[in-house]
Amino acid sequence: MQLWHPLHLIPSGLTDWLVLGLLVALILGLAPKTNQRSLKTSGKAPCGIVSLALAGNEQKASAIIASWEKGEVNDALSSLYWDNFFLMAYSTAIALGCVMAADKLHAPGTLEYNLAILLAWAQWLAALLDRTENFALEKMLRGAVKSPWPQIARWCAIPKFIIVFAGLGYVAIAVIIWLVALLKTYLFK
Repeated sequence: MQLWHPLHLIPSGLTDWLVLGLLVALILGLAPKTNQRSLKTSGKAPCGIVSLALAGNEQKASAIIASWEKGEVNDALSSLYWDNFFLMAYSTAIALGCVMAADKLHAPGTLEYNLAILLAWAQWLAALLDRTENFALEKMLRGAVKSPWPQIARWCAIPKFIIVFAGLGYVAIAVIIWLVALLKTYLFK
């Protein structure tokens, strides 16, 4: 059985590279809007809004939000607004990278191929987890720092990061394999 992904509808070759390039450009444009430096504090929030996402309980979340001034809370809300666009771009870019890597490295229908396609699908699950995490963070930033919002943010953030880093790792390994094969082709004719 061979798994399929909607990104297979993009013709392979130059077209999928162009789409990937556009997604990366979008990511690079949105990334600064989602990463507010003012939210990184040495004591309570060394990782900015990620610290709040991983807080996991009311006490830690309250302390992080209290360490931010009013303007910084507004920066956090703005960051979450832009992250809702960012998550669509990064998840689709990583998914496309997984699909492209699967098509280059594995025979269709093999276990490796199907696992890579499942990893591509999982990127959109990561985006859904990210959006749910953002919803919980928005609730807390607007004053509802109570259960279940800190727990929901953490329960969504951790698997999201695992899925995203697994996808990025797979794509990075695929690029290395591709570059080594390319070098062998041109250096050892």
